[in-house]
Amino acid sequence: MNIVPLKQVGRWAAIALIGLTVLSCKKDHPKPEPPEPKPTDRTEGQLIKDDIYKYYKLYSLWADGSVPDYLNNPAQFTDQYNSATAVLEALKKMSPAHAAYAKWGGVLDRFSYVDGINGYDVSGQASTKMDNSDGYGISVQWFSIDGKVAKPYISFVEGGSPAQIAGFKRADIITSVNNDKENYSVEVNCPTSTCEVKDAAAYSRLRNNINTALDAANLTLQVQRANNQVFKKENLAYTSYPINPIYKDTVYTYSSNNVGYLALSSFEEIDNVSSGGKTNKTTTDAAFNKFQNMQIKSLVVDLRYNGGGYVDAAVYIADKIGGAKTKGKLMLTYEMNKYMQSDAAKGLREQLNMNDTYFEGLSTLNLNKVYFLVSEETASAAEMLINVLTPHLSVEIIATGTKTYGKPVGFFEQKIQNKASYWPASFILKNSRGNLGEKYNNRTEANLRDYWDGLVPDEVNIGDDVSFDVGNPQEKMLATALADAAPTSKARATLRSLSTRSIRTVEQGKIHTRTERGMIKRINR
Repeated sequence: MNIVPLKQVGRWAAIALIGLTVLSCKKDHPKPEPPEPKPTDRTEGQLIKDDIYKYYKLYSLWADGSVPDYLNNPAQFTDQYNSATAVLEALKKMSPAHAAYAKWGGVLDRFSYVDGINGYDVSGQASTKMDNSDGYGISVQWFSIDGKVAKPYISFVEGGSPAQIAGFKRADIITSVNNDKENYSVEVNCPTSTCEVKDAAAYSRLRNNINTALDAANLTLQVQRANNQVFKKENLAYTSYPINPIYKDTVYTYSSNNVGYLALSSFEEIDNVSSGGKTNKTTTDAAFNKFQNMQIKSLVVDLRYNGGGYVDAAVYIADKIGGAKTKGKLMLTYEMNKYMQSDAAKGLREQLNMNDTYFEGLSTLNLNKVYFLVSEETASAAEMLINVLTPHLSVEIIATGTKTYGKPVGFFEQKIQNKASYWPASFILKNSRGNLGEKYNNRTEANLRDYWDGLVPDEVNIGDDVSFDVGNPQEKMLATALADAAPTSKARATLRSLSTRSIRTVEQGKIHTRTERGMIKRINR
């Protein structure tokens, strides 16, 4: 990365773009409007706090109506707080209130954050991992089939991870970590779809064993497969790995309708070769070429573990899915504050490619319907993908619970004094009907999805049956989609056979779930 640090306080009028993380060389930096203040001596910590305020005032979606103007002298505001995080938290609390966000403080901005660089302490912890991830790539969910005993199932294996390369799969049951002799089965009561463990202390210890093992430098893992065979790998290394966001793609062949299936864990770089973009584009193109060659008429997109990623990558996938039906139509528009819409920020908008986006027709698909499998972990760019396709295609959302995460805002990174990575929520994405949140929906128009409080599913509380591998037609969420997409006797019989099968998970039984990624924009080359 080519980092351009901010200058001293006496140059406030140039800060709007100088601190932007520049991922390519670009010489023309637009100048913001704020007047230049009088020079003064400030410590590094004070300058960082000042910059937290200034970038929020210039770029935040809520800057116009909520944030007082101290651009001439940010110290008047920032000297009230003892850390960069405290300044940001105060600013976030100024964003508009939203009843659905009571547990997050009741305001819309629960998304902006700041993180230290190279160990610098901003008195807060946060991160947005892009293109790469760290660890083994495994998520775990305690799950019970019989309502009497729960076991730790691998619920997700990330593409490109050490676990995926080693051969571990969703639905594997963990039976030993680092060659221990523990019995990882726990007795449960399941009065509802959520089970309660009988021995809380024993469960806590076993859960901690797996957590600790998945954070350690090396891992030996043994699992039991659905066919009762034992699979074991020794001395896996905890490492940083490039994410392969497509962790499954296939086509189900029926006499009435070929149905495609695409499992996406995130939206990684499509165009930037240095960050793996070429590989991601190649794998995406290959999957959709398969769908075209098989002339699929319906597509199931599995986003239940997708926490977002790059906007441009989600746009690329949306264009592939839209195909012939959407070519030339408006996909999305950006809503920003007044400064971000002004002539002063024109160069920034161009560098970030924040303009109205139209479908280009990047595939020849002509789909009858698209099904999205979602959960409360489905967030940001993943929700955006669904939202922008809704006005143009027949869309059905099938949810594990009752909604998705609910995040229609995105951001781009600011590097501050080369000490902090700052991500103020700066834009909201609207589909072609102007849908940007609950005021356009409240279920008055079924096709306009509530975005602030999560997307409104068509099928709710289906449950995530982690005892089936990814892409298995007998898994209840996928079976629900297939029975509608290809209503053959076989597909319907499969769904009927699952109707009495309960999805029983243990409360707080998830381990190493994937974090929300965001809707990220980055500077164009």
